[in-house]
Amino acid sequence: MCAGRRDRLAEHLAHAAERFGVRPEGDLVRGDFDRTLAVRTSGPAWLRVTAQRPEWTTEEFWDGIASATGSPFDEIPMPRHLATTQWADGGYVVRADLVTYVDRRAVGSGLVLRRDADLPGAWWDALRAGLAPLRRATGTRRAVLRPDALRSSLLASFGVEIDLSRLDWEVAHGDLHFGNLTAPGLTILDWETWGWAPAGYDAAVLACSAVLRPDVAARVRAELPVPPTYSGAVARLAAADKYLSLVRLSRHPDVAVPLRRQAEAVLREGLVA
Repeated sequence: MCAGRRDRLAEHLAHAAERFGVRPEGDLVRGDFDRTLAVRTSGPAWLRVTAQRPEWTTEEFWDGIASATGSPFDEIPMPRHLATTQWADGGYVVRADLVTYVDRRAVGSGLVLRRDADLPGAWWDALRAGLAPLRRATGTRRAVLRPDALRSSLLASFGVEIDLSRLDWEVAHGDLHFGNLTAPGLTILDWETWGWAPAGYDAAVLACSAVLRPDVAARVRAELPVPPTYSGAVARLAAADKYLSLVRLSRHPDVAVPLRRQAEAVLREGLVA
């Protein structure tokens, strides 16, 4: 991303800190493609800013952090939303979210797990329990994957035309990789994109995030099994496609071959034609 955008985000972050009356105290953390910028602040709290064209501020990713509040989210081990502010800057809308600070390390350092992770049974129990309340978050129109976009994407990537009428949907975190999960104490981070997805999508994404660590991926499949259904097969293809789309943007090229093989295995199972 251009240095100009980085400089502007840094300015926005400083302005947001002034608005909230907090003081940046840690290292700056840049999001993928420099879309966001975040920092630990006094409090302690976590401050995150983004700037988008107005036409993009109505999409699901815009208000996910602020909307993940109240029931059933108060039962989930996650950062708590404290405040939001936004303002116009030229042709952009700037949004800043302040959440509680999590003093725990993530299992991984990003979208793809690149080191071993020996997580005890109690941690997996906590993860299942932490995700369970999402099944009651049914009063939302937010979507991780829009049906028509999902159908088009899987047709383009794998040559399959899915039957949307056969899909079971559930509310999902939407970006459940090991960089968004802490250990040994579990906190589920980054609720920007939560919403409806095919049943099993979160588990499928987590398994894909560990594709370079087969033992961990096998543990994911054992602890968070994707339903052996039509919807489950679609969820697995959609999760693989999520990561393959990053490869097409020259990110994480080493996951391309194993994920393509996984997708081919799903197709051979015959649940989707």
